[in-house]
Amino acid sequence: MLLIGVDIGGTFTDVIVYEPGGSRLHEAKTLSTPDDPARAIFEGLAKLGVSLSQATRFVHGTTRVTNALLEGSGEQVAVLTTEGFRDVLEMGLGHRPRLYSVKEPGRPPLVPRRLRFPVRERVMADGGVDVPLDLDGLDRTLDRLVEEGAPRAIAVCLLHSYRNPAHERAVAERIAERHPSAVCSVSSEVVPEHGEYERFTTTVLNASVRGTVSEYLGGLGDALAAGGYTRPLSIMTSSGGVVSTRQAGLLPINLALSGPAGGVAAGAYVAARAGFTNVITCDIGGTSTDVCLIKDGAALMTNHGEIAGYPNKTFQTEINTIGAGGGSVAWRDVGGELRIGPRSAGSTPGPAAYGRGGLEPTTTDAHLLVGHLDPDATLGGEVALRPEPARAAMARLAAEFGSLTEMELAHGILRLATVKMTSAIKEISVARGHDPRDFVLMPFGGAGPMHATALADELGIERVLVPPVPGNFSALGFVAARARHDYVRTVLVPADEAGLDVVRGLVAEMSDAARELMKTEDGVEPDEITFAPSVGMRFRGQSFDLAVPFDTLPGSAEDLVAAFYDAYAERYSYARSGHPVEIVNCRLSAFGPAAPVAFPAPDGPAPEPGTTRIYGPDGWAEAAVWHRATLPEGARIEGPAVVRETGSTTVVGAGWTGTVGAHRDLLLVRG
Repeated sequence: MLLIGVDIGGTFTDVIVYEPGGSRLHEAKTLSTPDDPARAIFEGLAKLGVSLSQATRFVHGTTRVTNALLEGSGEQVAVLTTEGFRDVLEMGLGHRPRLYSVKEPGRPPLVPRRLRFPVRERVMADGGVDVPLDLDGLDRTLDRLVEEGAPRAIAVCLLHSYRNPAHERAVAERIAERHPSAVCSVSSEVVPEHGEYERFTTTVLNASVRGTVSEYLGGLGDALAAGGYTRPLSIMTSSGGVVSTRQAGLLPINLALSGPAGGVAAGAYVAARAGFTNVITCDIGGTSTDVCLIKDGAALMTNHGEIAGYPNKTFQTEINTIGAGGGSVAWRDVGGELRIGPRSAGSTPGPAAYGRGGLEPTTTDAHLLVGHLDPDATLGGEVALRPEPARAAMARLAAEFGSLTEMELAHGILRLATVKMTSAIKEISVARGHDPRDFVLMPFGGAGPMHATALADELGIERVLVPPVPGNFSALGFVAARARHDYVRTVLVPADEAGLDVVRGLVAEMSDAARELMKTEDGVEPDEITFAPSVGMRFRGQSFDLAVPFDTLPGSAEDLVAAFYDAYAERYSYARSGHPVEIVNCRLSAFGPAAPVAFPAPDGPAPEPGTTRIYGPDGWAEAAVWHRATLPEGARIEGPAVVRETGSTTVVGAGWTGTVGAHRDLLLVRG
């Protein structure tokens, strides 16, 4: 009886296998095989000596959706929209990435005008029908689509369909009848919220990858079945929960952050078990750093995401990403300053230390030269490290600065990387009204624990919690994740007793829908479901709302508004008490039961540590070397030290002390 989590990334495929009976955890990392993703999975399982026939649960996360949208490799999409609103996708919102650049070129529309087709109909903002759907005109448009060889991906985006989806559903039914090979996405199903441009772009993005993702998941399911897996395949979503392959195929846009969201979900789980509810997760991989804030045990969420510069209005974990990771290239700019990223060496050729022809120094090369990485080890058991190419690359860049040695440059690269990552953490903490000193830092990813105490020193954070298997932590999050479905309804009413009654009715309606869906799709009984409502509110006259979460809905409108004032003051340091408030939307998140995952530390005394030398601001210093797999509960580590394990390395800075917890987590405390 095994639980398996697999995170397929662009470079590596991470496999986690958990045995509930013996509370044993196994991990493997293999090079991804984009031509046949299942091959990398089977290679990882073979490393662990595991057969799929032993598995009772298989959860998968992938960067496939994100990569397709970022690279523009999704399918071309045709759009059917309300007559007179054909150009919504081209008009956009008028936002400029650079505020004072008055000649800023606009983004090209997701769909060219020749593939945007008007439909005669009109639903009003209150849901009433002003112009009935012209079915004859629709039939002529669909016939024209077929005759002209239009794309198979079609997005149906009608005005105010979030209030009344009847016309969109009728259009979708007609498409199925007259264009059966089409893959249709309907905006009232993808994101039933007001905000026409964001709703339209999100639906188009969903349509562009729906056919590809459905085929991918079908092929993966067939390969797993052929390998002996007999249970349903589950997929991690951007909200940190898992859904069935059918749901994932219908709404693949919800998979855009499936990998990073898995790490955040695991972070909340591990932190809560260690007694922490306020945590900042920091996932540092090969090309990027993903940071997220967990407050009161729940990750911050947003519906104002973005992919490739276009709005993604789905409900998702709020993750701030910057281009700084293990493969980030260091370079000298025209002003003679040292820079890092956003360009990455990737996996080919990779950092110079990979010995695959890379000539530019990266943060991985810097870690190797200063002694953080073991020159005799391999990354993830796959990539051997070579100090000489790394040293040569560092020396070439150091020569451009004239007075720097390669070791001084390596230390400077890591210092600069820390500053960039610190800025990313401040964006999701200080800029949101949270003091990072009130949080525990949780680093993971292949490079996360190497930067952890340096980041904490920079931010004034007193405690760092390094989770088990940090190098494969997102895959661990898949194993521990719960079934989750998110619902939203647009309200747009005053925040008074009548408005609260509307919210109560909609929450009850969404709860019933969740119970029915989760029993059918996920096998979760109604009494096993946990609900978490939230209400999006704003001051009258504002354009954006602020989501206020609740364990249960407040008993009065007065309490509802008071909660909004508190949330607004926390975010913006000020709230206009007494100013009219309106309810924009209400949300409901429905959760299945958690899969309990425990992995106790080994028994017995800790072995004596080895020693190594690491380079810092004061030159070379001796540091202890520990192997994490051998550390029992209660083992203490004094910095400076290096803790090595499969998939990652933890650097314990001077002045820090570490203690191994009951579940193999490593708590580092400053001072």
